[in-house]
Amino acid sequence: MIDVGGRAKRPGNKNLWISLAAMFGISSILGTGAYYGYRYYCESINEGFLKGTIVDGEDVYGLTPAQTTEKILAKYADSEIVITEGENIDLDGNLASYGYEIDGGKFQAELESVFREQKSDRVAVFNSVFDRYEQSIEVKPEENKEAFEKKVSVANLEIARYPSEDAVLFYDKEADSVAIKPEIQGNEIEDETLRAFVRSCIEETLGEAPAQEAVDNKETEAALQGTGEGLHRTFEFPWETCEKPKVYADDEKLVSRKEAINEYAGAGITYTFGDKTEEYDLLDLADLMDIEGSKAELSDEKIEAFVEDLASRYNTRYLERTFESTLAGEITIPAKYNDYGYTVIQEDEAEQLREDIESRKHVEREPVYLEKNSWGNPYYLRRNGEDDLDGTYIEVDLTAQHVWYYKDGELYTETDCVSGDVTEDHGTRTGCFPLAYKESPSVLTGGEGDDEYEEKVEYWMPFFEGQGLHDASWRYYFGGNIYRGNGSHGCVNLPTSKAGEIYEAVETGTAIIIFYE
Repeated sequence: MIDVGGRAKRPGNKNLWISLAAMFGISSILGTGAYYGYRYYCESINEGFLKGTIVDGEDVYGLTPAQTTEKILAKYADSEIVITEGENIDLDGNLASYGYEIDGGKFQAELESVFREQKSDRVAVFNSVFDRYEQSIEVKPEENKEAFEKKVSVANLEIARYPSEDAVLFYDKEADSVAIKPEIQGNEIEDETLRAFVRSCIEETLGEAPAQEAVDNKETEAALQGTGEGLHRTFEFPWETCEKPKVYADDEKLVSRKEAINEYAGAGITYTFGDKTEEYDLLDLADLMDIEGSKAELSDEKIEAFVEDLASRYNTRYLERTFESTLAGEITIPAKYNDYGYTVIQEDEAEQLREDIESRKHVEREPVYLEKNSWGNPYYLRRNGEDDLDGTYIEVDLTAQHVWYYKDGELYTETDCVSGDVTEDHGTRTGCFPLAYKESPSVLTGGEGDDEYEEKVEYWMPFFEGQGLHDASWRYYFGGNIYRGNGSHGCVNLPTSKAGEIYEAVETGTAIIIFYE
């Protein structure tokens, strides 16, 4: 708690005239000195500390141990240790709030012991009469580790923590080029590092040498000097202990990379997938370049890999298709029967992409798709992102013998139907097919020998190798089990009015999904 140190001041060398005066007036001096020394001694027995007593830098002459204790405790209660970040305060409080406290009872008891020693030392009392006495008592508050760690933790800091960030390239839309975003020095710090710093700040305030690990560089040593006086000190947050960025704005490689990419300044591409888009700015397109120093060159290999990934995410034709049917729940169309949808022609798309980038312009377009078959018939109607139906399709449930036409997400019309005669091996082909074209009127022909037919229809909507939806004016009934024994040659027969209703509204390329439950 306290360190005690003291000594009597020694007289200096006697000058000659002093020696002569002493010889002639020694009896008078001794008599006077003895009288006042004895008087002061008697008074000091009942008063406070001797003249020349210093406790923790404070003159306590004439104060009792109790008064001295009160004075010192008040001094420490009035202390303040502040940790700041710029103009903001991170931590604040007196020494007691940091867990550095003085046990008042113990401290007073130690002072009383010193007080008794003083009063029992007649030489000390006598010397103090002539200002020849000094005794210094140092006070050291004891640390309560639990209280200190509770107070000093990163969670208790007033300023929000944020990590350091490297300098990076970014696309400057206004300048339509790549620029450098400067590094950011963060202020994240570990609890133990923070505590070592604050503990050293307190030790510095108390006049003790800080721990060596907290002053292992000039910046920290300067920060530990703090500002203020006595037990009122302010210290700056130890930025030098925070993790530093690894890449700065003047990094040679970063600057060179920026210059290389900007050889294609202005380039960009936005792919459209209906309402959904994917935008690639100049910095994104840098991933398709081989960069060496401040030079960039488009890479065929990287472009091909990019297009392959694009196709893997947006191709829908000849892939297994899951579909939520009206009555049967989710059904699955095997990949080989899914002839509707989108196919990116990867070689052509790679060539177009290179051309777009080299134009140094921002291009908005669809990928290069396989649009039509060899007869000029479309493979798709439209899409919205990965959804290539977009709420518009014709659903044919062969089990229910029913047709639904959904347009733009709403049921447009529905009707019973008659499909291919399965008893004669004329079953309607299942799968997902695009509507090839529309024709009105049309003559349907087919079959051989006795099975040969020629039939005029008003509305013809083919989807697969001679099969299609059409009106069947010769039928009076639709639905049920008619298709077993009295079905078509594979087409889907509809009432004339319903066939006409669908014909007038449907577009070529619309998906026709045909399935059994």
